[in-house]
Amino acid sequence: MPVQVSPQHYEFQKYDHFERWSSYWYQIRAALAVQPRTVLEIGSGTGVFRSYLEGRGVKVEALDVDATRRPEHVADVSDLDTTLPAGLRFDCVAAFQVLEHLPYDRFEACLSGLARRAAPWCLLSLPYHGVQLRVAVNVAGVRVSRGVSLPFPWQLKFNGEHHWELGWEHPVRAVTRTIARHFEVVERGFVPENPYHYLWVLRSRGA
Repeated sequence: MPVQVSPQHYEFQKYDHFERWSSYWYQIRAALAVQPRTVLEIGSGTGVFRSYLEGRGVKVEALDVDATRRPEHVADVSDLDTTLPAGLRFDCVAAFQVLEHLPYDRFEACLSGLARRAAPWCLLSLPYHGVQLRVAVNVAGVRVSRGVSLPFPWQLKFNGEHHWELGWEHPVRAVTRTIARHFEVVERGFVPENPYHYLWVLRSRGA
């Protein structure tokens, strides 16, 4: 699989905007909630997720198709069984904004591979092709935030990175049904402050 994302893609103000930091917060919270000792992060990204978990004593390994990012495992997420040692499993496998970089017809193969490596938890996040709406209020010092995306009524065109996204062509319910063939869906929903991202907390059915 060719490398799609250049190092310049992760430039701080362009990539790590406020909404993305909100996504990091929910991703980290979801990971800490399942109390993993070992985590496999699919896609190295900026290293924020890994750095925080390692600061909490969690052993994190990265898997990426791009060897220049120096992951522990250089591999294609759609073909884990031929690149990772047999029987290697992790308490939690995380794939945040990764699987949309592959054609949708490879999505289920990715899920199958992730399920075999998750013992038992998997965190999955995908982008949503649509209009993002957010509402946040503070009541007596308590912040309440909600976010949702409404789909654009047209098909996403491949932009050199994303082959597909959630939305009109790939509704959340349909994608969730596909995920449920491989995992128990424990929790799911939009990231309230960044509804461009939709997050699932999953438990492997083989656990």
